[in-house]
Amino acid sequence: MMGVKQIKAVRMLRQEGHPIKEICRKTGISRNTVRKILRGKEAKFTYLREESNQPAQEPIKEVIESWIKHDSLEGKKYRRTAKRMYNELGSGKYGYSGSYSSVLRCFNEVKEKVNKDPAEVFIPLDFGRGAAAQFDWGEVKAVIGGQLTILNLGAMQLSHSRNSYGRAYPSQKQELLFDIHRRAFEYFGGVPRRVIYDNLKTAVKNILKGNHRNLQERFVEFSSLYLYAADFCNPARGNEKGRIENLIGFIRENFFVPIPKFENLEELNDRLLSFLISVARTKMHPSITDKTRYAVYEEEKGSLIPLPMHGYECCRVTHAAVTSYSTIHFETNQYSVPGKHVGKTVQVKGYADEVIISCDGAEISRHRRLYSFKQHSLNPYHYLEALSRKPRAFADGLPFKEWQLPEVFQQYRRMLKEKFEDGDRYFAKTLLLVKDWPILDVAEAIRQAIAVNALGDSYVLMILRRMCDPEYDQGLIDIGTDLAQYKAKQPPLSRYDEVLFKRQKEVSVA
Repeated sequence: MMGVKQIKAVRMLRQEGHPIKEICRKTGISRNTVRKILRGKEAKFTYLREESNQPAQEPIKEVIESWIKHDSLEGKKYRRTAKRMYNELGSGKYGYSGSYSSVLRCFNEVKEKVNKDPAEVFIPLDFGRGAAAQFDWGEVKAVIGGQLTILNLGAMQLSHSRNSYGRAYPSQKQELLFDIHRRAFEYFGGVPRRVIYDNLKTAVKNILKGNHRNLQERFVEFSSLYLYAADFCNPARGNEKGRIENLIGFIRENFFVPIPKFENLEELNDRLLSFLISVARTKMHPSITDKTRYAVYEEEKGSLIPLPMHGYECCRVTHAAVTSYSTIHFETNQYSVPGKHVGKTVQVKGYADEVIISCDGAEISRHRRLYSFKQHSLNPYHYLEALSRKPRAFADGLPFKEWQLPEVFQQYRRMLKEKFEDGDRYFAKTLLLVKDWPILDVAEAIRQAIAVNALGDSYVLMILRRMCDPEYDQGLIDIGTDLAQYKAKQPPLSRYDEVLFKRQKEVSVA
């Protein structure tokens, strides 16, 4: 192809009076091409290469085309490559002896021909105030507590104002779907009349003909409380909610790249919310170009459906039996309950952040929810009663391994073991006091008991009760002085003889 600059150079040199021979020497263009440029009026020449005869491709073209059409019905991982086709053609009944380049060229030509679809046409959309919102999940990565973690980013965007809410979760469970919806609606101060989704398994049981869906019962219950209609995209047509997909990509590129570091998930979500608020207040609306997204949201807010009086309880409810280890199983993890409930069946509610366990309508235990595999959350307070009966279990007991007791407890335990053969029993009874008294108060009582060398749970309890006295003196107690205040009159020994004689007389009469 002859460039327009070269054509211009030839004509300029001719205009200056240079002969064709000199023009050819200066431009490096052949004499015939120079003449063609000077005689014609075209500003650009295109060289059209004639299609060459490729006899090596003719026998295999139909075979490759049939293979490509057949493989198009399979997933990408299971489609034959050009190299695989070349190997198959060279062996067996085909007996192809041509080169790999011929097969590759034929493969690309046929693939382009088979997969050539007309360009898709999109229709511009305009949503009214409060008319709709879009929701979707996306995968992101972050370092949480020093460990690289794969998280699920849930995001909702109001279609009119483009105001957005996002939150990261460890999974996409149904209760987490409800949790982010409730948080988003409360953040927006209302509910859109329609929310557009993919065909989420936590919302859709079965895809029926047309736009009909068989929905999950709890999802229907949730949407009926907030009075919005659920609208689901056609299968494999994520572009029908392209705004939310673009939002997730924007958050991933601007918040999670490079991979951020946080102490915990709460810190991540707080920072993410601040980021989205900043975007809404600073980024201009794509359609209403003289206003920010937040300004448009302020106008849209009044058109949203009011929130219900009481929010939906976003949890998964189940029942479990308390094992002999005083734990219940929820999903793949274990959570402790007080030992007195062993053998009973209790109710378990799994929220996004915590697990609450109840028995006979009363809450008996609360734990932070675990999402990993075969973990345990054991509250040492639940095992203190059992520890008082099995005091030697403190050293190796799993519930006590990570219990961060004040240092004075360890000093107290060492002194008890040095002074008494059953020092562990006294220590276990002292630990039992933390169920009824603040642990810092117990630590202070132990410190005072150590100072006067008065070791034992009874002494610690006496000090605790004394600390509750309004006239309590912050100074150390003196056990000897306190005991000296109490004196009992010593009876004469003859009194014992009288009692004994009276007892013998009663026996002889009988």
